[in-house]
Parts: sequence; structure tokens; C-alpha cells
Amino acid sequence: MKSLILLMIMVLLISGCASGTRPPGQVVASENNFENGVKQYEKGHIKQAIHEFEKAIEKNPGNFKAYFYLGLCYKQQGIMKTAHKHFQKAIDLNPNDESWVIKVKLEMETTAAGKEKKK
Repeated sequence: MKSLILLMIMVLLISGCASGTRPPGQVVASENNFENGVKQYEKGHIKQAIHEFEKAIEKNPGNFKAYFYLGLCYKQQGIMKTAHKHFQKAIDLNPNDESWVIKVKLEMETTAAGKEKKK
């Protein structure tokens, strides 16, 4: 009986690790970085915003909103290919929300129409 319980616990632990879910603390930290990034973006501090959005994604790779805002940051900097890549990732992570997909695709269309800045 003890070995059966031990086996069940091990299966639960392994399946939990394999699911790719993040610990709740990481998700909260990601959301905090995301919110800080939005504040920086709204102030026009694009480099700081990019840093915060990248930290948010590092802590929670499924944070589709952070990818969207990264796209906005790169779009504002005129780095259109990178912006487009982040917009696409934002859609890929949340493809079933039709209003979200429309919002992101509108940004992608204006990005495609923009010209890449020379560095």
C-alpha cells in the first residue's frame, strides 16, 4: 500500500513538472514586470519598457501581453521585423481570443506598412 501511494505521488510530481506550468510566484512576478513595462512604455521610456517585458517573458514565457507590448516597443523604435515577430508570438500564445487576434493583427498591418529604420 505504501509503495502504491509513493508511486502515485511520484506520478503527480512528474506530471506537474512536465506540464510546463510556472510556479504561482513566477507568474505574479511576470505580471509585475509587465505592469512596470506598461508604465515605462506610457512614459516613453522604451528601453526600460523592453527590459521589463523581457523579464516578464523570462519569468512566464506564456505572457502573451508582454510579447504584444514588446512588439509595440520595437515598432516605435522602427525595428519592424522584430516587432512583427513579437506580434506573431502574441497571437500564437492566445489564438482562440478573436478580439485579441484582431487587435494584434491591426498592429501587424501597420508594422508591415512601416519602414525599417537604419541603425
